[in-house]
Amino acid sequence: MIRQRTISGFLVLLVSSAVQVGSAQQFRPLSKGTPTSVENFVQEMFFLTKSSGSLILSGTCMATNVDKDVVGDALPHPPQGPFQDLGEAMTAVSQLDPHLSWTRDAGGLLRVSDDRVPDDVLRIRIQRVHFKSAVDANEAIRSVLSSPEVRAYFKENHIEDGTVFNSLMPLSTKGLPRLSADLRNVTVAEALDRVMRFFPGLWIYSECREGSLRRVMVRGSAGAHGGWPVR
Repeated sequence: MIRQRTISGFLVLLVSSAVQVGSAQQFRPLSKGTPTSVENFVQEMFFLTKSSGSLILSGTCMATNVDKDVVGDALPHPPQGPFQDLGEAMTAVSQLDPHLSWTRDAGGLLRVSDDRVPDDVLRIRIQRVHFKSAVDANEAIRSVLSSPEVRAYFKENHIEDGTVFNSLMPLSTKGLPRLSADLRNVTVAEALDRVMRFFPGLWIYSECREGSLRRVMVRGSAGAHGGWPVR
């Protein structure tokens, strides 16, 4: 099953820094021109614009004695901006990585996806997902991935869970919004969207293959507790 650790150190910088928005509402990466990864660049752009949506990435399988990771593509020369909006930033990064594309759906969620990743896991249909007082996106995502339908599909198709690293957690969860809900007859992707509408931010699906190994990681990168409108 999926385990937790702390990740996304760059979010510490983001939380402690003012959003770089000028009088014309332009914005640019906080670490302009610094080599990064596609995943980190997209996360930062979503954070700076307080946007919600999804990111689907192909990666390379990496493992240690304690971690089973999916490492995304490097971005040696990320777009520097300034950008007028999130769509402009995603267009810029997709020009550097031809496998990437983006769309905005009717509900306002922005979708960034890699054409090398199949969508079979995200299309698994779940009869019931029960969220019980989840205090962050990753806790809620574990409820989705723990459903019998997902576990059976993973077993039948020899899919391995990657180690999920939990992003910044508060020292206390007292008074934080909690997701308690039941979803019925939904796909994995629909359930993940429900999570991100409660914990605004980004759900990230990463997948790698190495020989007969297929590893999947799904995690949330929530921007703020309680807070942002979807846009």
